[in-house]
Amino acid sequence: MSPVKLFAQFRDLPRESLFDGKFERCAVRSDGAMSVFNWLKPGLPDFPPHDHPFDQLVFIFEGTMELTVGDVPYLLTPGSVLRIPAGVPHKARVVGEETVLNIDIFSPVREDYAQLLRNPPDEYGPTSADAGEAQ
Repeated sequence: MSPVKLFAQFRDLPRESLFDGKFERCAVRSDGAMSVFNWLKPGLPDFPPHDHPFDQLVFIFEGTMELTVGDVPYLLTPGSVLRIPAGVPHKARVVGEETVLNIDIFSPVREDYAQLLRNPPDEYGPTSADAGEAQ
């Protein structure tokens, strides 16, 4: 039997849809990190300033977005990568008329995003959401 428990085309994973379809996302995890695939369409409201206790790596594959980390704005285009340290306020907005495809890597795994996970539930042990379903 193969030790690989996840093999998928990320574009085919079931997505959560928000803001009338202007923001879609799905996720997979390893034992220490979570990868969130985001599709942000033009017309999506700007993300307000927020912070969280997770390191975040932002990779841009399609489209353009502006991410302000602290007080410093960064224009991210395809091929860009940006690290947002845990606890640092940041905000984001789509720039232009092209859908942004980005991947956010969070470490540690965000339990508040457990509903996005598409890995087999037994791959790395239960998440809080899995534990809640078992009750």
